[in-house]
Order: sequence, then C-alpha cells, then structure tokens
Amino acid sequence: MSEGIENEEEAKGLHSLSLEVSYNSGEHDLLNEFYIPCLEYADRYDRAAGYFDSKSLTIAAQGVSELVINEGKMRLIASPRLSPNDIEVLEKIAEGEADEDQESEIVEGALHRGLSAEQFSDFLKQDRFKCMAWMLQEDLLEIKIAYLRDADESNPFSHYHEKIGVFTDEYGNKAAFSGSINETELGWTDNYESFNVYPNWTPGLDMLASEKQSHFKKLWNNEDPRVIVKDLPDAVEEGLKEHSPDTVDGRPDLEMFEDDSSGETEVENKSDDGISLWPHQKEAVDTWIANDYTGILAMATGTGKTRAAIKAANLDANSRLTVVAVPKDALLTQWKSSIENLIPDADVMICSSNTSWDDRIISVVNPYKIASPDLIQDQPKQFIVTTVHTAIGDAFKAFVQDIPPQHLQLVADEVHRYGADSFSQLFDYDAGRRLGLSATPERRDEKGNERIEDYFEDIIFEYRTKEAVREGYLTDYEYHPLICELNEEEYEDYKEYSKWIAQVVEQLEDADPTERNKLEDKKEDWQRKRAKILKKAEAKPDRFEEFLKSDHPTPSIIFCEDTEQLDDIRERLNNQNKQFAEYVSDMDSEKKSSAFYQFNKGHVDYLLAIECLDEGVDVPDCPTGIVISSTSNERQFIQRRGRVLRKSEEKDKAMVYDMITLPGLSANEQDDTARNFIEKELNRAKVFMEAAENRDSIRLKLNEELEPYGFGHLAFVST
Repeated sequence: MSEGIENEEEAKGLHSLSLEVSYNSGEHDLLNEFYIPCLEYADRYDRAAGYFDSKSLTIAAQGVSELVINEGKMRLIASPRLSPNDIEVLEKIAEGEADEDQESEIVEGALHRGLSAEQFSDFLKQDRFKCMAWMLQEDLLEIKIAYLRDADESNPFSHYHEKIGVFTDEYGNKAAFSGSINETELGWTDNYESFNVYPNWTPGLDMLASEKQSHFKKLWNNEDPRVIVKDLPDAVEEGLKEHSPDTVDGRPDLEMFEDDSSGETEVENKSDDGISLWPHQKEAVDTWIANDYTGILAMATGTGKTRAAIKAANLDANSRLTVVAVPKDALLTQWKSSIENLIPDADVMICSSNTSWDDRIISVVNPYKIASPDLIQDQPKQFIVTTVHTAIGDAFKAFVQDIPPQHLQLVADEVHRYGADSFSQLFDYDAGRRLGLSATPERRDEKGNERIEDYFEDIIFEYRTKEAVREGYLTDYEYHPLICELNEEEYEDYKEYSKWIAQVVEQLEDADPTERNKLEDKKEDWQRKRAKILKKAEAKPDRFEEFLKSDHPTPSIIFCEDTEQLDDIRERLNNQNKQFAEYVSDMDSEKKSSAFYQFNKGHVDYLLAIECLDEGVDVPDCPTGIVISSTSNERQFIQRRGRVLRKSEEKDKAMVYDMITLPGLSANEQDDTARNFIEKELNRAKVFMEAAENRDSIRLKLNEELEPYGFGHLAFVST
C-alpha cells in the first residue's frame, strides 16, 4: 500500500484526481489539466527548475491562489543567469575565500540581467509580482538558487538545468513529475513541453515519487555533490518583500488571491495608478512588457484595447512623451477623453489639420529632446493625440522625430491602416516603446503586413470575439441572414468578370515586371466591379423593405455601401414611415454630432451609415446591426458586428442581420463560378455565426436555402 493512502477505497486530495502518467503540450492543456488541479489540493509544492530571471520571478506565483487559500507553501530552486565570473566568485564565497557581500550583488545583478531595469520596474507595478512579494513576506514562498560547482570559463554554458516538481497534500499523497518544463508562464502555457507523472498511490510509481522527493530534499539542503544551492541573498529577498501589498483579512486585495467559490470571474484588477483592468487586459499589458515594450494587441471591438493601451503607456509616462496616432478626426476627442478620465493629471494635446498646435508643441516636446531628468520629471504625463495624416507631415515630424528613443513611445490605433504606402511613414519614428492596436490587424496585402511587422515585430496578444462573448465581456447575440438573389443579368455580368479575372491570373504567371503591373491593375479593377454587383444587388432594397415590416429590435445601425445605396434604403425607410438619421464620412462634424444625438436620445430608430462607423468610433449603444453592403473583407464585417456587441444594461442580447446574396437559380451545381460565389458569401456568414447563440439553427436554414443550387452541404463546411 502506498505511503500516503491509508484506505484505498477513500480517495482524497490529490488521489481524487484522474492524473495521466505523462503529459505533452500537443495533447494536453498542461496548465488546466495538471498544474492548477494539483495546486487546488496541495498544501506544499516543491519545485526545481532550470531558468530563473526577473521575468520568471514575476510569474513564479502564477496559478498558486488555491495553494495560498489552503495555507500551503511553495519551495523553489532555480538557476539565475550567472556568468562564469559570477560563478567563480560564488565558489570562492562558498569556500570562505571571498567577501560574502559580493554574493548579494552578483545574484541581484543576475536577476536583473534577464530584463532591463525598466521592465523590472514596470513588473513591480503589476499585481502578480506583488502577490509573490506577499508570499515571500508571509513565508509561503521560499526561493533558493542553484549553480554547478565545476562550471568555469572553460565550460561557461554548464548550469543547473533540472526540472522536477512534487505536490503534497494534507493526507500525505504525493504527485511528482519530471520532464522538460520550467517554472515559467511560457512553459505552462505556450511552449511545447512534456513530462512524466509519478503519483505515490499508484503501484510501481510510488517508489519513483519518493525518489523525486528525496532528490529535492537533498538539493534543498545543499547535499548534492555537483550542485551548490544557497538561500536567496538577504538584500535581494528584502528588496522583493518591500513590494508586498496591503492586505484585507490577511490577504492581498488582489484578484489572484480571491477565493471565488461561486466560479464567477473577478472582473477587475486594482493597481497603484488607479486604472483597473479586466484579466485579459492585464494579460495583454504583461505580454507587452515581457516583449520588451513592443507588439500589437489584437482585441475584439468592445473588449477594452484603448484602456489597456493607456495603462501600458502610463507605466513610464513621466519620462516619455506618448504619441497616439489615429486614422480619423472623430477618434481624437474620444482618445483625449479616455486618457483624461483614466489619468486625471495628464496633459493631452490634440494635433490635426483642424487644430492650432504649432505654437504650443515646442514647449511640450523640448524637455524630452533635451532629455534632462529634472525637466521631464517636473512635467505632467504628456500625451499627443494626432491623426496619422498630421503625424507623417513634415511640420509634425520636425518637432517630434529628434526625441531620443528612450523618451518616446508610440501608440498606433487601428494599426492595420498604416501598412499602406501613404501612411507607412509613421514607422519612421524611432520610438523606444511601440504598441499597435486593432480588432483585425492582418491586412490583405503582404507588403503592408511586412511593414507593420517590421516595426511592431508581431501580434503578441489576441482576444477574439468568440472568446469575449464566452467570457462575458461582449454581449450574447443572434445572427440572422437575409437572403436575396441576383437577377439573371447581374449573374451573367458576375460570371463575365470572373472569366476575365481568371484569364488575367493565368497571364500573370508568365508576365514580365512591366506587363505584370498593368495586369494587376486590371485584375483589381475587375474584382472591384464584380464585388459591386453583390454589394448593390437590385433585390436588396426590396428585401430590406420586407425586413422592415417584420418584428426586430431597435435602435439599429444600417451599414450601406455608398450614397446611391443609402438613397435606396432611405426611400424604403420613408415608405414605412420609419424615423432615421444619417452618418456619412464627408458630413461636417455638426451634422455627425446631430445624428449621434438623435440616435442616442431615441428620437430615431435607425442610423444609416457608410464606412465611417467600421473603425474605432464609439457609437451610441444599440442592440441591432443590419449589414446591407455585402463584403468579403473580414476586417470590415467583423468591425461592423463589433458595433453592436458592447455590453450594456439596456440589452440582454444583440441581433446581427446580414444580406446574404445568392447567384440566382440560373446557376447550377456544375457551375464553378456559382460555387465560388456561394463560398465567399458563406465565409462571412460563418464568421458571424461562430459566436452566435443560434449558430446551429442558422446552419440548417442556410442548408435549406442552398439545396436548390445543389450546394446545401457547404453550410456545414468550416471556413
């Protein structure tokens, strides 16, 4: 019988878990299937791991909330990044041949070596680090460092690299493991790792569990002949404990250590600067810090990317000028208001073609150009919010571009826009910190994507609509396709353009560079004309008027293709005596404000919109979106959906209505053009459906609609 189990029929604690004998990242969720369940039952966690730097130290306490609730303890042995010279001095200290005061300096330097001093400082502002500091303060966490006795300059890469762990519960059950995994966030969540598990209640594995525990004990007591294991130097430990937060009922007032027995997710994390964040926003900011303050956040509309960006910018706002670039004038005041609400002492300056900024900007930027610490620290937290058109202009560049990188940070809102030739000059700014924001950062053109990636490196964090709806940060919604068909003439035109496009694609294979450019232009022109047939199908206004007569929730935003289509839709609204307002990009600001006001106050039930509501602008809350303009541009239709998914006390769920255009019954199942046509329209429907409550019933409906074409099965094919 195993040492930890007195009664095999009564499985308690760790023994109640159905643990696998081995785990790997390809087949298992290591964090949620093994690590967290074991911590929930453990009252001690002994861990030896290979790597330990400031970043690792910041996340060492990840997932230990249940261990803390159980009043358990974690003992960690890890290897800092020590140089051969460091090791030589530490060996002399161990042998009594050197000054022990050097030990603290060496280890502290090694802990900082993994990250810059700036990153270390910013991580101290994050809740997770404070939780770990509190664990050290309360003796719930002990850390020791390990290095090899025989590591020297002849073998500088030799270091302690073992990875073992042992969970123990109050009944004496042990679950030991060993394999490739380090005690880091990447190890438990992102890397490809594998390890074996040795529960002491499993015959044949109990001895291996005891061996792992004995080996850890030997290391902890510094009894291994090849490894030196020492306590964390006092100066380092005390420095960490200084950041232990205030407590409530004996525990930090931080989300990580809250006992959420209801199973509901704690909504906000508090922090020193007063900017509370949802867990996914905090994860986004942490990821940006860990990526050396560079990267793109891909966050669904309505999930708080602006707030996360302001939090990130505020980490070092006293020593850096923050430039926020936006694509449209309408976003300027929106950003200014958000910054001032979250950072009351910030000075926010707007620069655009509609504002006078030339005189004042000199006094704003000069302290950062001079880079005098005294001058900068005396300044309020300074933000410049500017349109991209102004930011790439010579006048603005003359004032800002000479600021040293360490005193400039750039936030690019709707970053996908700036990969275009006309806007990519924004990436000329040598900003030390760079943050891109977009619900849909990927562009269709490879060259534009390369420009964005070269400047921001990569998308470092993603939080998509499906995830946000599931976790309750966006409202539940239903998706309802409104089916209409092309007439015979429209479909013949569509087929003709498709034939011409196919011919050009074939010619491109052997074309020389000069001819290739002409062919590409011709192809793009025909693709636009073909797409317009779908977007402006003659049947759409009649189908819309039929929809108006049905029951549907209002207020509603109606997304149109162009002014011609807007005229048609306006006529149908008037036919049905509906009250509406219009919001079009080339309107003056007064008319736009009036439209929003009428819509927001309930004076009208419908807001007709062209293009300008697709990106960024916060529209008044409404439960319904009606997409008249068919598009295969995924970014565009995702952003349109995002307009109505924001959480609100005024709505229990949202409705998305979408005009799905079919080729008409002149098409048949042997017609490749018809199949491609339907697949493109279905791609949009399937993206809309992915997080919808009624996705299964809509698949069946689309199947019925497509059966006459012989393509009913396409409704069940994944995108």
